[in-house]
Amino acid sequence: MNWYSFFVQSGKEEEIKLFMDRFYALQHLSCLVPKRMIPERKQGKTRHCTKVLFPGYIFIQTGQIHDLYYNIKKTPYILYMVNGGIHKHDQAANFFTPIPKEQMDWLIQLCGDNGTMGYSDIILGGNQIKVTSGPLLGKEAMIRKIDKRKSRAKIEVQLLNEVKLIDVGINVLLA
Repeated sequence: MNWYSFFVQSGKEEEIKLFMDRFYALQHLSCLVPKRMIPERKQGKTRHCTKVLFPGYIFIQTGQIHDLYYNIKKTPYILYMVNGGIHKHDQAANFFTPIPKEQMDWLIQLCGDNGTMGYSDIILGGNQIKVTSGPLLGKEAMIRKIDKRKSRAKIEVQLLNEVKLIDVGINVLLA
């Protein structure tokens, strides 16, 4: 079974996921909306919010994309199927371009079993960054910038052969 991505109306990702899980439960289709935990400060108080990791995208795993595509396209708020990377402008390529397995394995590992990326514990010492626990453990090379005040890190991810910078929540520990 392969993974595919659809571009959807931003803010409707979870609604679409619930619909897909209910409507296609018997047709070997699973839907993923990766999320991240992130701290937000408002009026001096810190709240821990859950936000969509890739706003406007849902990921669908199925082995029957040829049979289900037109039904999926009829789902409210789904705009189009994403054909990424080298196949994007190649007219000879298959329309149903799956996401490479290694990219989806990495994304699923990052988000864990519940689909939500939690906080990572990071120790800062001089110019060194060391991740001691959490989803970024062993992935220090992805970290591009640390904001200690906001408890956030900018990480660089590659998905659908595009590079994106994403804010994720961290716990900062000083060495």
